[in-house]
Amino acid sequence: MRGVFSLSRPRAGGPVVLWGGAQPSGSLKYLTFARYLAAMPPGSRGLVELSGASSALALDVLGRERGLPMVAVTDAAGETYLRAHGFQGQVRQAGSMADMFHQAMALERDGWCWPRQLTNRALVSCVEAWAAGLRAQVRERFPTVKHVVCGFGTGATLVGLARTFTAGGFTVTGLQPAPGKPLPGWRTWEAQNLGAEDLFFEHQPRLPLATAAPAPDPFTALLEWAREQPHPEQMLVIAHNAREQDAARA
Repeated sequence: MRGVFSLSRPRAGGPVVLWGGAQPSGSLKYLTFARYLAAMPPGSRGLVELSGASSALALDVLGRERGLPMVAVTDAAGETYLRAHGFQGQVRQAGSMADMFHQAMALERDGWCWPRQLTNRALVSCVEAWAAGLRAQVRERFPTVKHVVCGFGTGATLVGLARTFTAGGFTVTGLQPAPGKPLPGWRTWEAQNLGAEDLFFEHQPRLPLATAAPAPDPFTALLEWAREQPHPEQMLVIAHNAREQDAARA
């Protein structure tokens, strides 16, 4: 997976940024779900996921590439975000997590592919598949980088990055939103925790989460946190859906 990453250091002496928005769906989720869907059983009627942000957008693009419809199960705010970012699939609103699961399970029983991103540990391996190439490029181009910071969503990206980068001597930090200050695609562990079935459950004791300061968007939250560290020039910010032109406002 070499050659698929957009990396740069927007400001001298500051963090290096991985610009996930350069991916076809506008986020790194495209790489993760492309790997996952490569093993999708034939005959699926479509794709469904509980998402109001990057995962739904990635599956929407991947579904269109495969001629499959996409259904995003989310709340009103999620639908607003998706439509504002070019989502072309169907949105089904739900008022609770239980209702979201119920709707997705009904479609799954009817032959739709549901990646189950909150509980599916196979997605961690999908992240590791592209993270190895990322680590190689970081070492080659930015050898002073020692630390990685990533927003916390379902935990799959964070865990996959941690497995890959810590094995290479890096440290990895997950960042959750400030209390009462939600950010698109991010979650707090307290709100998400599904217990033992949650894919992050077993990793949480070994991979503590930091909390971002209030910020207008995830990219700003990540960048501000990285710049406040003792050696910001040693930080790699995993900007899931930011693009390099966003550096102008950072």
